[in-house]
Parts: sequence; C-alpha cells; structure tokens
Amino acid sequence: MLSPFPIILVVFLVAIAVVNAFADVYHWYWTMRWFDMPMHFAGGAWLASFGVWWQYYRRGLVVERFLQILGACLVFALSVGLLWEAYEAVVSFFTVGHMNAIKDTIGDLLFDIMGGTAVAILVFTKEKLKTTRIQ
Repeated sequence: MLSPFPIILVVFLVAIAVVNAFADVYHWYWTMRWFDMPMHFAGGAWLASFGVWWQYYRRGLVVERFLQILGACLVFALSVGLLWEAYEAVVSFFTVGHMNAIKDTIGDLLFDIMGGTAVAILVFTKEKLKTTRIQ
C-alpha cells in the first residue's frame, strides 16, 4: 500500500515559506547576514525528507544501509540547492551586475548538505531502533 504524503512535510514547508516571507519583508537576509544559514539547512532537510518519503516510504521499502539513505538525501538536497544557487547567480548578475561570491555559494551548499545529512542520520537511526529488539 502506498504511503500518503506526510502532513509533517506540509507543515514544515509552510513554516519555511512563512519564515522566508517575513525574511523578505523585513530584509533579514541583508540585516542578519547569517540568516540564510538556517534557511539553507531547513531547505536541505525538507528536500531530503521529501526524498526519503519519495524513494522509500511511499512504496513501503525499508532503509537498509546508511550510505543508501544518505545518497538519496543528498541527491534531493543538492539537486535543488544547486539549481537555487544558479538562479541566485543569474538574478544577481542581471540586477547588480555581478554574481554572488564563491564563498557564499559554497557556504549555502554546505548547509544544504548538513540539512540532508541530519535527515539521513535521523531516518537511519529511527529505522534501526524499529528493527532492534532488546533482549
């Protein structure tokens, strides 16, 4: 039986969107230069969570190896993260005449990776706890 789309992913996505809307309105990305770090972490975590649901839970598959789940999480987190960074580069080139600094782009991608890795660790640990019997 197919697993329905988890409501927690909807809630998490809405929370990210609301915080991002406030950040845009109140210019938090410019007044708090560190603010994009937790946002990239959250985005990477959401994408990895969606990826885990898409690859495993909706089809009823079991996560067996950590590298298997980590790979799925990072593919989902980085695929959109890389597209987002390309979008930012194009927009900044056409609006301010130059692209973002490489340091900023690498930092953003690292936080996407950390969010995806955190999800992989949490999912793998949860799955191992479900299959481990205490004697």
